[in-house]
Amino acid sequence: MAEAAHSDHAIKLVTLENGMRVALERLPYLHSASMGVWIRVGSAHEQAAEAGIAHFLEHLFFKGTETRTTRQIMEAVESRGGQLNAFTSREYTCLYAKVLESHVAAGIEILADITCNSTFNDLEKERNVILEEIASVEDTPDEFVFDLLSTYHWPDHPLGRAVSGTQESVSALGLEDVRRFYRQWYVPENMIFAIAGNFDEDRVLEQVKEVFGGMPAGAVDGGGTCPGFRPGAILAARDITQAHVTFAFPGPALGTPDRFICDLASNILGGGSTSRLFERIREDEGLAYAIYTFDSFYRHSGMMGIYAAVAPQNFNKTIDLTLEELKTFCETPVSEEELEMNREQLKGGMLMSLEGTFNRMSRMAKSLMYYGRVIPVDEVITRLDAVQPADIQNFARNTFTEATTALVVLGPESLVLPERIAP
Repeated sequence: MAEAAHSDHAIKLVTLENGMRVALERLPYLHSASMGVWIRVGSAHEQAAEAGIAHFLEHLFFKGTETRTTRQIMEAVESRGGQLNAFTSREYTCLYAKVLESHVAAGIEILADITCNSTFNDLEKERNVILEEIASVEDTPDEFVFDLLSTYHWPDHPLGRAVSGTQESVSALGLEDVRRFYRQWYVPENMIFAIAGNFDEDRVLEQVKEVFGGMPAGAVDGGGTCPGFRPGAILAARDITQAHVTFAFPGPALGTPDRFICDLASNILGGGSTSRLFERIREDEGLAYAIYTFDSFYRHSGMMGIYAAVAPQNFNKTIDLTLEELKTFCETPVSEEELEMNREQLKGGMLMSLEGTFNRMSRMAKSLMYYGRVIPVDEVITRLDAVQPADIQNFARNTFTEATTALVVLGPESLVLPERIAP
């Protein structure tokens, strides 16, 4: 095993002989540990005909292994007071457990068992579960509108597809498709094991080497392309009582310095109860209960957006006021005071989130996945501190234009889209 040094003394990075990376952060004052197997594959790596297969595979890991049934898998963790779960995103999948310090070995063994020895049982039953999951999202407008936004914003690109796939694509997937996808992507060089909390470092490393070191070495082509952006406005008509309004703008990729400028711009506009959009549209005008900004950063691209849920009679006024705020953002530099307040909000949110072992474990894994190293917290803070009002204004002027604005609305057919959707 080749060991890498790191400036954060509590974090240890190791690479197994088969290429799997391991990240450990020992926090001896805690009573628990969070651990996860991270795989650099998600819906963005799928072909159109297999949309949803990464998410399908994530479900099937829990349906039995060579030595355990589904119930035995869950009992092995829950009977020890722990938690076992998984999730799939557009660019990665994570199988994770949180256990007490005395049961760390059991957590690692279970994660290795479902990762390496799953038999992918009950495919048809789990297909039905996933189809119900897809249907439930489509019946939840404040979730479904984001799938519509991505599809419109990134047409004909894997990033634009829903992570869970479609009714048609999931219905067509077979067991051999799942096995082929597993063989293609679940190889050591495409995987990371991360753990944060209270544990014996030497024992954990020895066990991880034992349970994952036998996986045959192999690499994947994790390429990918930058999606094209489609501006314009669409109305997805549905017989519901509210208009769910989403704006989208192209954002920076995860590894670029502009990511920190985008973070701050997004927070100033709609990051909390002191943000401009919240104060103007909710507090001053009383037009919406929910209005906020969001951003998503990926390996080759990114998105910044705005969401609001409003009554149909408030739809056009909400659009007008939002465009006014964007116009002001482009024309008038942010004050030093407002910038500093939002800078402190982002720092505080990040630092407080790292008081939990799951977030510390996730930070290490995602940092390794995208940067090849664990980015020190101090480096992130330095990047945030370096952003100036002129950076925010330049970002706004380049981002909020007619050629870079998309509007997707899910709501009643009677809604009339504005002729202009850019400030």
